[in-house]
Amino acid sequence: MQAVTIKLPNDIYDQLRRTAELTKQPLDAVIAQSLSHSLSPLLEEIPTDYQPDVFPLLEMSDRTLQQEVERTFPSEAWSEYETLLQRKKEGSLSGVEQVRLDELRYQADLLTFRKAYAAVLLKRRGHRVPTVAELPLIQ
Repeated sequence: MQAVTIKLPNDIYDQLRRTAELTKQPLDAVIAQSLSHSLSPLLEEIPTDYQPDVFPLLEMSDRTLQQEVERTFPSEAWSEYETLLQRKKEGSLSGVEQVRLDELRYQADLLTFRKAYAAVLLKRRGHRVPTVAELPLIQ
């Protein structure tokens, strides 16, 4: 545990103190919990290879994040991905095709990480985010 001294406006302090009283928790626990719910999710939770492409979302406007949530994977690329994946299962994938499959997998994973991270950021900013069922993944 680390000790931190901060100055808070009286109304925020009173709200935190009152919450602690009502929930019968120590004030520092209420403050820690409040902070943990307001902080952006850590990029360390995202695989290292994807972090440089996800990090810029932290600086995006709400509207731009909403556009990220709504992005879809191009249907032609998805069809190619499925075809290559099936050929791999059959054991007939060339080296060039394996590279392409890896590229498409990376693109699909990156899209998924960006969409999910954008949704988390929007939710933390107080917006309603669509459910997975409400969002198409393929264009």
